[in-house]
Amino acid sequence: MTAIFEAPAETLGEHIARLQTVEAEADSVQAWQPMLIPGLLQSYSYAAAAIHAAAPSLPLDVVGERADARRQRIDTLGKPGRRSVAVVVDESALYRPVGGYVALVDQLEHLLTLAALQPSLSVRVLPQGIEAHPGLVGAFTLYRAAGRRAVFVESLTSSEITTRPEDVAAYASAWERLLGLALPVRESLELIDSTREVLCRRLKTGR
Repeated sequence: MTAIFEAPAETLGEHIARLQTVEAEADSVQAWQPMLIPGLLQSYSYAAAAIHAAAPSLPLDVVGERADARRQRIDTLGKPGRRSVAVVVDESALYRPVGGYVALVDQLEHLLTLAALQPSLSVRVLPQGIEAHPGLVGAFTLYRAAGRRAVFVESLTSSEITTRPEDVAAYASAWERLLGLALPVRESLELIDSTREVLCRRLKTGR
């Protein structure tokens, strides 16, 4: 296992390459995202809009490169027999027009396609109106590799991977709580699809 699991990166700009290294080693990935579709499941247009919103000073060519790299992450994760990927996303993210409603529809279609084509991927939605839960603190991703676990968290200006047992235990407990509150996979995909259909009709009618 490389030293990538031992020390955090120094800047947010390093997090894509760092995540690729961590994900290449991981046996399982468990991601919670309360605001957006998780990065490893983002379409190009959605990713570009999300990256630009978080870092508006980035040159557009850099935004494009990062969006393309983000879009390709699931290809490595989804190789048969490699690892499992489980995602819980808050329902509000299904309605947030990152990049506009056309980009959002494309993102939801992309999400459904990935769920259909990647047997190692499970997507679940935390419904609106749910009780308070530990995921309200913010997004996180748990990784397991060769029996060891790590947690990735990020803010606007920094990101960190920690392997401290107390941190891993806290986030693992939060993950189990989120799983207990989320809709089952089938109901989650039905909700994503119905949301996509509603948005498509609105785009066609202009309402």
